[in-house]
Amino acid sequence: MKKTASMIFGLALLAVMGWGIYWVIAQIWGQFKLLDPKVSVAILTASTTVIVATLTVVLGKYMERKKDIEAHYREKKTEIYDEFLSEFFKIFHSDDESAEDEENPALVEFLREWQRKMILWGGQDVLSKYITWMGHLKKGNPDAQTMFMMEDFFLEIRKDLGHKNNKLKKGSFIHLILQNPELFLAMAKENPDLTLEELGEAERAQQG
Repeated sequence: MKKTASMIFGLALLAVMGWGIYWVIAQIWGQFKLLDPKVSVAILTASTTVIVATLTVVLGKYMERKKDIEAHYREKKTEIYDEFLSEFFKIFHSDDESAEDEENPALVEFLREWQRKMILWGGQDVLSKYITWMGHLKKGNPDAQTMFMMEDFFLEIRKDLGHKNNKLKKGSFIHLILQNPELFLAMAKENPDLTLEELGEAERAQQG
């Protein structure tokens, strides 16, 4: 009942405001028609000039403010995305196996703090891709889908920062991560559930 009453009150208020605006305009227009045509034209011309000038200034200020806000957000996003990628590549290419351990206190603390920043500043599509990637990664042994989800996350980061991705083919970022990307892509094409452990075995077999 309260919701219905509020809706009725809101509609009634809008109707009263609309009628009030119409009445004011009608009164002004009635007085305007009583003026000498030359005076009316002069007033109309002057009013139009003032209104257009005012709108131009207001819209200009609005667009300038909007660009400043967007630039600030882009700068902040770049900072947190770069922070994650820097830590990611540091861990991924580290020779220290403990650095990749999920229980590594430093890594856990970093992700906790970074995810807090991500909630505040990250684009919604980037955050969605990150959650999907992390959710799949937590299931167990990393596989081909993990790598492709990671790549989708990276692509979404670039898109959120205003970069184009149309010339980046599937597997482009994997070339920056794996030592033998061509072998991985060929095996993943045959077996979408390929694990990185199986990839490692194949690499060792190739090396003889």
